[in-house]
Amino acid sequence: MIVRNARINGVWGEEEIQNIDSHSLSNPIESGEFFVIYILACEERFHISINNRPFCTFNYRMPLKALRSIEICEQIQVIKQVDHRAVFPYPWPAIQASDFGKAFSNDSPIMFSPGHLIVITARCFDNKKGQFIIKFLDSDSKREEMHFSVRFDQKAVVRNSMNKAFEFGQEERHGGFPFVFNQQFKLAIAFTEREFLTAVDGYNFCSYAYRTTNVFQNLVGFKVTCINGLHMHVTGVDHLQMGDPSCTGFEKYSKHDYECA
Repeated sequence: MIVRNARINGVWGEEEIQNIDSHSLSNPIESGEFFVIYILACEERFHISINNRPFCTFNYRMPLKALRSIEICEQIQVIKQVDHRAVFPYPWPAIQASDFGKAFSNDSPIMFSPGHLIVITARCFDNKKGQFIIKFLDSDSKREEMHFSVRFDQKAVVRNSMNKAFEFGQEERHGGFPFVFNQQFKLAIAFTEREFLTAVDGYNFCSYAYRTTNVFQNLVGFKVTCINGLHMHVTGVDHLQMGDPSCTGFEKYSKHDYECA
């Protein structure tokens, strides 16, 4: 069965197991299979569906604004998507779809601005000659505003962007190669007024100037794809607003012993 509960001030409350449909399975999730959970936060309660079927509701036991993060733990083999959507007054980002072909997807309904920081914790495994690509896409056209390609076979990190004709421009490769195969890393990506800044495991890595104007207007998150037999497990994504458009000192958030509060 699937049990719902809340822990407030370290104390668990009363468990809930009642589902919307009394004839539905108490646990429609099958071991070893992909599943999709939607959690809709409404005025008084969460509405939860599993695999596109309504499953249950859960009344708030604390103010919704007190919630700061989602933690997924225990025996989950791989997480493919943690996407966030605003549904009122209109859906943003506009389209939500399951895409198991991606290694990871993380959309956010909050418009990026200078001072925004994303910290990704992950590990790569299987083919040590493979590659993974982090893509920041224009939400309307799906054009790649930044293409961050980590190539273990070439020991290079390639940065690029597409123009309005969906053509890649001049590659940037300087900065070395800070990634170690099959070893967990923390990658911090900061957004300043003019450029992306990146740091890996506590050290500054590279900068990448925006190549389009008004870049923040249509950025909604990032996608990760893997090629040539490489696989990647993303175990953490943190978003925070530093309050400093220049993102001074952002690299500390990529240290393994530094918590993103």
